Amino acid sequence: MSSDQQPTPRPVVLVDGLTREQLLAIVGDARMATDAPLDLEGHGSSGVAVLSLALHQRRLGLELAHVACIDARGEEDPVSGRPLVVPTPPRAPTAITFVAGRDDASVAWTTETAAAFRSAGWAVTSLG
Repeated sequence: MSSDQQPTPRPVVLVDGLTREQLLAIVGDARMATDAPLDLEGHGSSGVAVLSLALHQRRLGLELAHVACIDARGEEDPVSGRPLVVPTPPRAPTAITFVAGRDDASVAWTTETAAAFRSAGWAVTSLG
């Protein structure tokens, strides 16, 4: 790889229902395994967690190229144990993809949350 090329982000899939300790261990292990920024895909409650990690990545020593929030419904952030905070402008160039589940609660939460991140200046893509 030439010195002007960036390493390819390493995808990490986080399933629904992981504990705070499990989430942080998986993300920490992935971070240690590569010099590339991470690409996190979170399902359900882990979708909320990846959004929180994107918001706090600098403080946590992470570099996230992309996060995908899939089929979330506004559960508490499993990392902090609190509801997801209102997004602030991005401090790092992290793209976010939102994919709603098939139920009304997921669609409503995903639409509202994607709009809030977009309004704060994040690069947001909504699918489905």
